[in-house]
This record gives sequence, structure tokens and C-alpha cells, in this order.
Amino acid sequence: MPKKLAIYLVMLAVGFTFLILAIMLDLPDIVKWLFLGIAVILNVTSAIAAMRIGLREMKPDINKR
Repeated sequence: MPKKLAIYLVMLAVGFTFLILAIMLDLPDIVKWLFLGIAVILNVTSAIAAMRIGLREMKPDINKR
């Protein structure tokens, strides 16, 4: 597994944790919105980056002929 992919998977896990905490805990509104914002930023960033890594891995290498 590429090193960057592992970092993006950790970011996804942390974002998911922030999302669960924001939904499940009874937090003040400012903290809840802060957690939701952090969760969205981490999840979207890591998902897009992981998809780009996956597409790059699936792309055929033209130079190997």
C-alpha cells in the first residue's frame, strides 16, 4: 500500500470519528458545527485523494512496451 494512501485512510477515519462525535454527543452548537466542518473537510479531501491514487494505479503504463 502506498504511504500516501495510508495517510488518507487515517484522515478518513479521523473525519468519520469527528462526524460520529458531532452527531452522537450533546455538544454546544459552535462545537458541533466545528466538528461537522472538520469532518467534511477531512472526509472529502481523503476520499478525492484516495480515488485519484486508485485511478493512477489502474491506469495502464504506456511506456512498458
